[in-house]
Amino acid sequence: MQTPFPFETIAPKEFFYGRKKEMKELKEHVENSTNVLLFSKRRMGKSTLIKNLFTEIEKDYTVIYIDIYNIITAEDFGKLLLNGITKSQEGNIKSIIVKLSKFFKKTKIEPTFDPHTSEFGIRVVENRLSFEELMEDSFSALFKLASEKNVVLAIDEFQQIADIKDVKIDAILRKYMQEPSSISYIFLGSKRNILNSLFAYKSPLYAMATPMSLKPLNLDDIYNYSKQYLDISKEVIEYVYNLSAKETKLIQMILHRVYINKKSVKKIDINFINKILDTILISKNDHYKTIFEFFSINQKKAFKLLAKHERELFSEKILREENISRPSMQSSLNQLFAKEFIDKEDGEYFIPDRAFELWAKRNLK
Repeated sequence: MQTPFPFETIAPKEFFYGRKKEMKELKEHVENSTNVLLFSKRRMGKSTLIKNLFTEIEKDYTVIYIDIYNIITAEDFGKLLLNGITKSQEGNIKSIIVKLSKFFKKTKIEPTFDPHTSEFGIRVVENRLSFEELMEDSFSALFKLASEKNVVLAIDEFQQIADIKDVKIDAILRKYMQEPSSISYIFLGSKRNILNSLFAYKSPLYAMATPMSLKPLNLDDIYNYSKQYLDISKEVIEYVYNLSAKETKLIQMILHRVYINKKSVKKIDINFINKILDTILISKNDHYKTIFEFFSINQKKAFKLLAKHERELFSEKILREENISRPSMQSSLNQLFAKEFIDKEDGEYFIPDRAFELWAKRNLK
C-alpha cells in the first residue's frame, strides 16, 4: 500500500504538498539562470523540494542532482559530479556514450549490464584522475550541455566541502561559475553557520548565490492535505505539528502511522497520536540507545541536560544536576556538534532529530 505520507523516500508529485511559494521562487531563479543557496534544518524537505522541482522542469532543462554528504576527499566530490552529469543523460545508451565521450577529455564512459534486472546502463571510469582533472572534465561537459539546453545543478549537503582542508573546492567552483553559461547552481545545506562562512564577505563564493531559507510547512497546508486521506480535526493536526517541533519528517511519520492504523480507532484524537508516537519511539529505541551508549560520560551528561532543559545550560543549577563543570559541558557540546548529534543556531544548541530529542526526554531522566 502506497502511503500518502512518505517520510523515508522522496515524495512523488501526487503526494507532494505545501511548497507552492517555494516552487514558484525556485522556478524564477532557474528561468534566469541565477544561483540559490537553499538552507534549513535537517528533515524539513529540502531534497524533496528540489526533486519535485526537477520533475516539473526536466523536459526543458538538463537537471543534475548530487548528494555530497559522505565525501571524504576532494576527489570524491569530483567523482560524484561526473557521475551526476552522466546519470542526467537520457535516451539510447550508445548515443549517450558517444556524446559524453566527446564532452569529456580524460574520463572514459563504458556500458554496464545488470544481470538481475537485465538492464543496460553506463558508468564513468575516472581511475587515477586528480581533483583538477575531474573538475575540468565535469565543467567541460557542463558547459557543452548548457550550450544545448539550460542546466540546473543541485548540490545537496553543500556544507560538507568545508571538511575538505587540502583543497579549496569553493575557490575552484567560483572559477568555473564565473564563466558565462546557462547554468543555475542550487546549493542545499543544513548547517547555517558553515554555509554562512562559505558565502561570507571575502570568501570565494561571496555574492555567488541568492539565500533562500526553507521554513516549516504551513499548518493549514498540512491540515488541508491530511483531511483528504484522514478524518482528522485541525486541533489534532496542530498537536502533531507542535509535537514534531514542525519537523516535516516526523510529521509525515506520525501521519503515515495514523493512516495505516486509522481503522483500528473510532476517532483520531490526541490520545491516539500519543500512542502512535509511543510506537515510533519504541521502534527507534535500540538505534538511539546504541548511539547514546557510544557517547563519553561527559557527552552523555551534556546530551541529557540539553534534551531536558534546551536553554541556560551553563547555569550553576543545571550543571549541578549532572555534576559537570562549565568547561567540560562546553567541550562535550562542541564534540557532539562536530559529530552532528546536536546542532547550533543563533547561539543556541539543539537536537536536530526531533524523534531522538523526544526519546531522550522520555528515557534519560
